[in-house]
Amino acid sequence: MNAKKELLELTEGEEILAISIGSKGYDWGLDVGERQPLYFSGGKVVDAFKLLDFEFDEGYGGEEGHSLYVWTKTKVIVKGTYDGAEWYEAIPRNPDKNKSPQSIGGG
Repeated sequence: MNAKKELLELTEGEEILAISIGSKGYDWGLDVGERQPLYFSGGKVVDAFKLLDFEFDEGYGGEEGHSLYVWTKTKVIVKGTYDGAEWYEAIPRNPDKNKSPQSIGGG
């Protein structure tokens, strides 16, 4: 999986307002000082994509993708994990009775 490509698909063409990038798998792997997440908004969002444009195995085992939050006008995209498997999931930014956690699948 490529995080950049996955995020662009999940936004469905909506403008990305901000991206916060945390650890990469179990290792932070980023030069972020005291393990603080990186935050990009406005025109700096393109800089975030430089960090997210790499291929990794999202299957079971060790996590390889970054933990992150991505905001658009109508969605928040988060990383889900289960037993080392990982995926990015778009959830509504505002409450929606048709999109409960049970109705949103991962991976």
